[in-house]
Amino acid sequence: MLRQSLPLLILCGIGEIFAGRIFGGMVGFLEYLPGLIVLIPAIMGLKGNIDVTLGSRLGSAVHMGVISSDNIWCQETKENIYASLALGVIMAVVAGIFADLTCRALGLPSIGPVRLICIALMAGVIAGVILALITVGIIIIAFKRGYDPDNVTAPILATVGDIITLSVIFLTAYLFIGVI
Repeated sequence: MLRQSLPLLILCGIGEIFAGRIFGGMVGFLEYLPGLIVLIPAIMGLKGNIDVTLGSRLGSAVHMGVISSDNIWCQETKENIYASLALGVIMAVVAGIFADLTCRALGLPSIGPVRLICIALMAGVIAGVILALITVGIIIIAFKRGYDPDNVTAPILATVGDIITLSVIFLTAYLFIGVI
């Protein structure tokens, strides 16, 4: 377990530094789109929790023989992915509403609930699809290399999820500014 996890955790630490660099590059957007600073932790936590749970469920399903590692794109996999995407959509709407309510309660400026929900939805869906595909890829690679997915899936998805989610929020906010 140590041999599988330690190098991965070191790489994940470096990846989190990269995610912090992406966040640092968003300063202009955070000033231009008030309320986004409240939304970012919620969306990142949301995507991290949903996708790490998806990875754990798929890894357990392969261990139990419900999903074959040779044919991972079965109905069980698809249902888990659809459920995680649906949960992500619902929670993105909730996160957008609560981000606006939090701004109002603290007296902070906000771009409004509709705009925050739109950014949360677009970022959540795009990041969710990308991370679901990465999750399946990690499960396949882990089993083919003889690794226990429970040792590698969570740290990889947490780090890659932060990088992808921040990047997608950044791009979504950029596109949203262009549309406005």
